[in-house]
Amino acid sequence: MKLFILLFLPCLVFAQEHIPYSGKDGVIYSPNYPNDYDNNANIVYTITVDTGNYIHLTFLDFMTEDSYDVLEIENYTTVSGDKTGFALDIQASQVVLTFTSDLTTTFRGFAIKYQIVPFGSVFMPTNACSSVLQSGSYGIVTSPNYPANYPDNKACAFLINVDPGHLINLQFLAFNTEDGYDTLAVYDGMNQSAALLGTFSGKKIPAAITSSSNYLYLYFSSDLVNNMSGFSGLYTSFVSNAFKRGVLPQSYTTESVLQRDANLLKWLKKKAESNKILPKKPTN
Repeated sequence: MKLFILLFLPCLVFAQEHIPYSGKDGVIYSPNYPNDYDNNANIVYTITVDTGNYIHLTFLDFMTEDSYDVLEIENYTTVSGDKTGFALDIQASQVVLTFTSDLTTTFRGFAIKYQIVPFGSVFMPTNACSSVLQSGSYGIVTSPNYPANYPDNKACAFLINVDPGHLINLQFLAFNTEDGYDTLAVYDGMNQSAALLGTFSGKKIPAAITSSSNYLYLYFSSDLVNNMSGFSGLYTSFVSNAFKRGVLPQSYTTESVLQRDANLLKWLKKKAESNKILPKKPTN
């Protein structure tokens, strides 16, 4: 007599999350970005813009497990692997993007910028140059027009400013400039008077850079000929060990800090009240 054992396995069903986007230009992120997305992700992003416009997508950063963790752009294509710099015109006022991941191996995912373009016109990258980049914990900084070529004869400044008490880690995702002529200089502070951390050009991706304060200053310049695709960088902030202990760095004085960043008023007040940098007033 043969004994048959039937093993019933539960059917694994993973809930699908829907995230809508509408209105003006914006950026969509994979779950947990810039940290790794989860296994078994199933996220649907719906981008809707006003009638009479279409959507341009720019992959500021894209890194998933090739062929297994995929982003499906409905009616257009499926994307996976390393696709930073990829761009696509969606000839409609709405597009649905579905991201799914499998049971193993995760990466940091993606940051995809969407821009509104009127029907009948061709998408033209902005020539916007200098800017102040302020975010809670992370963001993307790119050369003008990226991933298209940057303009000739440009001088652009980018000031990255994160929360007081935090430092900045800058990781380059792509780098391609005219070697020796079109350069990116990174300074450890608010402007070019700060310490120079490095000057970069060519096709080699620079090593990651860490600031000593909550500011990084980037200065990009191009000459009159031979422009390239430029650069894309991911910056993330983290709490410095000194601030975890409630100590101001030696390079800071209370007056200079307050002059540089009014947001530190909140930080100083909080630390003072917690008795970590200023004693509480004696009670009578």
